[in-house]
Amino acid sequence: MSSNDLKGGLPQLSSNVAFLDISNNSLSGTISPLLCDHKMLNGKNNLEYLDISLNHLSGGLTNCWKNWKSLVHVNFGSNNLTGKIPTSMSLLSNLTSLHLHENKLYGDIPLALQNCHSLLIFNVRENNFSGNIPNWIPHGAKALQLRSNHFSGVIPTQICQMSSLIILDVADNTISGHIPSCLHNITALVFNNASYNKLTFFFPIDGFSYYIFEDSLELVTKGQTIDYGMNLHFVSLIDMSSNNLSGIIPPQMFSLIGLYSLNFSHNKLTGQIPNEIGNMKNLESLDFSTNQLRGEIPQGLSNLSFLASLNLSFNNFTGKIPSGTQLQGFGALSYIGNRNLCGPPLTKFCLQVSEPKDTKAIDEDGDESAFWSWFYIGIGSGFGTGFLGVSYKFLYDLRG
Repeated sequence: MSSNDLKGGLPQLSSNVAFLDISNNSLSGTISPLLCDHKMLNGKNNLEYLDISLNHLSGGLTNCWKNWKSLVHVNFGSNNLTGKIPTSMSLLSNLTSLHLHENKLYGDIPLALQNCHSLLIFNVRENNFSGNIPNWIPHGAKALQLRSNHFSGVIPTQICQMSSLIILDVADNTISGHIPSCLHNITALVFNNASYNKLTFFFPIDGFSYYIFEDSLELVTKGQTIDYGMNLHFVSLIDMSSNNLSGIIPPQMFSLIGLYSLNFSHNKLTGQIPNEIGNMKNLESLDFSTNQLRGEIPQGLSNLSFLASLNLSFNNFTGKIPSGTQLQGFGALSYIGNRNLCGPPLTKFCLQVSEPKDTKAIDEDGDESAFWSWFYIGIGSGFGTGFLGVSYKFLYDLRG
């Protein structure tokens, strides 16, 4: 029943319904009629899939979750929901996918949600959540999307234990501290096994057929927002842009050779980019813009043959942009704001440094020149002294 221009409030359900998708309609009101129907609160319900996203629903998330323990997928995204996440949602022990994005929810993420041991996707982007980044996300989770909230504190090292994680999106918050050096322990970002990363779910419609569903996320990569559905399992992304991160980019990061998109832009990062970045052969999108990075752009960057989007602008890079088909193929906007950077595609030419002469010859020439200089000075001094002596004697004889 999705995308049917349905209007009015949410329906009441029969206990036999296992799959409900009424997304992308014009439904309004609260979610209480659906979840808090007194006829449903004391019996067993079979609902596994619930998608009411892209409507005009308002109010809170209610506290009526104890009889919906069979839920596997919940999507309340793109509504006008307010309030906090109720701790009663921790009773959804079978939940694998929770989407609460693009609402007006606020407060801390409740610690009680750590009881959702099966959670694979946790998407709360574009809300008003605050507090620290949750450190209880299950180790088997594949996607953590917290962008565009008010999270603060540091990035917890527990994230490094999430070996199956392929999407780490904490952009546009007020996170501080350093980038954890242990991120290289996320093995899914090293090997990027697309078949293993597939987020496919099977929901029974009747006794003979199933609804096959692949989860989706909206990600910012290559400078644009893209909705990844069927291709989500091919994407691996780290986005920590628009925060207050400082320090260097850990060199261990560049062992994540399965990474598809990396964005550290709009932070306070310092140091240099090591040449090992050339090992990230699968990288298609790289954004380090608006930081305080310095030094020369490493030659290894030109080895990234799949790179389709690059932004190194507004840093302190120096020297010549490395030669390579990839790097010269990007426009000047990828490099502007680096005062001492030169070479194509920038219009600033690099000064040609002449080849030095043979060192030994220079030394010998220098010694020889010095010798003759002192020799002539000596001659000049001796001549002058002798001349003055003779002149004095001549004048003395005349007076005598």
